Amino acid sequence: MKDREFLLLVCLVSLTLIFSNFSLFLKSIASSSFLQPPLKQAAQQLKLEGFRQTEQAFWNQIKDVNLDQLSPPTEIATLNSGELSPQPKPLTTPNPQPTQKPISSATKKSVSLPPKPKPPVEKPYTRFLFVGDSIMFDLGVKLQYNLRKTYKINNTKLDYKVSSGLNRIDYYNWYNRTTTLLKSYKPDVVVILFGGNDGQDIIDKNGRYYPLFTPGWEKTYQERVERYAKLLSTSSVRKVYWVGQPMSRRPRYNRIFSVLNKIYGTVSQTYPKIEYISTWGTFASGGKYAALVVDKSGKRRSVKINDGVHFTSHGANIISEVVLEQMKKDKIVTIKSKPAKSASPQPKLTPSSVSKSPTQKSAQMP
Repeated sequence: MKDREFLLLVCLVSLTLIFSNFSLFLKSIASSSFLQPPLKQAAQQLKLEGFRQTEQAFWNQIKDVNLDQLSPPTEIATLNSGELSPQPKPLTTPNPQPTQKPISSATKKSVSLPPKPKPPVEKPYTRFLFVGDSIMFDLGVKLQYNLRKTYKINNTKLDYKVSSGLNRIDYYNWYNRTTTLLKSYKPDVVVILFGGNDGQDIIDKNGRYYPLFTPGWEKTYQERVERYAKLLSTSSVRKVYWVGQPMSRRPRYNRIFSVLNKIYGTVSQTYPKIEYISTWGTFASGGKYAALVVDKSGKRRSVKINDGVHFTSHGANIISEVVLEQMKKDKIVTIKSKPAKSASPQPKLTPSSVSKSPTQKSAQMP
């Protein structure tokens, strides 16, 4: 009885194992070398039939699923559209910004912006040199006086030579003399006046002789003027004024001076440092020479001596006013303003404390 129960229990366990792993059982039977070919084929058929049933059951379950109720993941939809999905940004903790206190009005006043750079201040013109023939002597004296009186400029130098000019450099070489003056005196401004002795025949650097007013004469004299202008222009002089000759009462000098003035003006235009000052009409009225001319103060006096070339003191003063007026326009000279006096209480004067000053005494003189 016990053997029968044991056998029944073994059969139940075997059947349970077979049905719980039926696919594995079929695979082992199909691959067994002890099984007959018909049985192997039947086992293989059962194995395939089991796979078909399992696959059919899987697809039946897939069909029962409602795809419309499912929301596809964003990542898959993005990949299907051919684009890369945006990467999630890492969470960053913002750095705490320092709290800025409002600037008080007192702080604003204490904080000042850096000052704007000032334009370079031009060095004042303090050294004046006057060169020329004996006509420059009369003009130079008046220039020195007016610069000192009106513009408080005392550093001036007058250098002239009687009967000299740029024609007869064999008599007096103004190139050498001017070079020496520029090195020794170092002027800021140079005023030139030539021509009183240059109305004569000329010999060029090659020894050729040219009579007055011929084309060769004008060419040679202009070369002399250009050489002198270049000497001044290449020096440390900051400004040059070349003064032309005014009209004369003698027709011969008028013809000479008109030619010379044209050369002076033409050459001066080539050199930026040099400025030509025309005085041709200063001693003229209605296009003709005027022997008596009124100055700025209203005085009407003679302007030239009997030779028709040299200035009188009155005439030299008028020409100096023309030159200084041009310097004033060019800001070479400026009138010094007097400092304002502080308004201090004036002491009361008694008859015993009043005394006449030298000015008052002179004012009482006739």
